[in-house]
Amino acid sequence: KDAVSIPVIVNGDICNVEDARAALAQSGADGVMIGRGAYGKPWVLRQVMDALSGAGELPDPTIDEQYAVIAEHYAMMLDHYGEVTGVNLMRKHIGWYTKGLPGSAEFRNKVNQEADAATVLAMLDDFYAPLRESSGQWSSQEAA
Repeated sequence: KDAVSIPVIVNGDICNVEDARAALAQSGADGVMIGRGAYGKPWVLRQVMDALSGAGELPDPTIDEQYAVIAEHYAMMLDHYGEVTGVNLMRKHIGWYTKGLPGSAEFRNKVNQEADAATVLAMLDDFYAPLRESSGQWSSQEAA
């Protein structure tokens, strides 16, 4: 960092607040960039920004809040790309969102074979329903 006069940004394997703090401490960089670490948990961007700016640490969103993000993302994909492409592109996102949740491997295997947009949404509802009823808070980071 001392060898250059421009801001230095560190990235790579930054998936949460702890990773961001460790990367900054180790590198002495001016900031962090998060890429794949935000796959399936876009809220991590706000969590890292708030924690590093001194605004405090935000908890993971509740499972209800996580589901709302997925449902909105799915609707936007369908609106933007249409049903066929939207469903196909959303498969990878559904995989990232559900990674680490109980029963997610089996769910992903099934939902990735479905082409009908309404059926995929119903499958998402069915998958998330027991999680939403049982805990209200589930951190996929805990399971990963």
